[in-house]
Amino acid sequence: MAELKRMALNWLSRRDYSENQLSLRLGRQGGDPADIALVIAWCKRENYLDQNRFLQMLVRSRAGKGYGLNYIVQECRQQQIAKEQVLQCAAELEIDWFAMASQQYQKKYGQSEVTDYKEKLKRMAYMQRRGFSNEQIQIAMNQTE
Repeated sequence: MAELKRMALNWLSRRDYSENQLSLRLGRQGGDPADIALVIAWCKRENYLDQNRFLQMLVRSRAGKGYGLNYIVQECRQQQIAKEQVLQCAAELEIDWFAMASQQYQKKYGQSEVTDYKEKLKRMAYMQRRGFSNEQIQIAMNQTE
């Protein structure tokens, strides 16, 4: 168990991890599930592992890279983080998703006009893959027209 603690501290000293990520990493190193649970509980008690801190880092990072809330929620679902936690964290960070959608649209397409329906659908699909809502996409697209 001391070896698992050492590995966990080594990883956590470099960056934040979700509980799920750390558990998987320790499991791949051959850790016993009971020992892994004890190590994770110890890390949380010592404040080395903080799910909220990880979540804030993740939301800020993805938003900074131009991803919308839907993308972030989906990524967090893979980390076994509840949608409500993500929404609360995003609200605390006060991110303007409409401005972000407009910025991402401008970055990708500039001031170029949408010439036909097929091109409009293509652009909308790109923005949806980035995780923006339909309303955010419409506002971003209408600002350039």
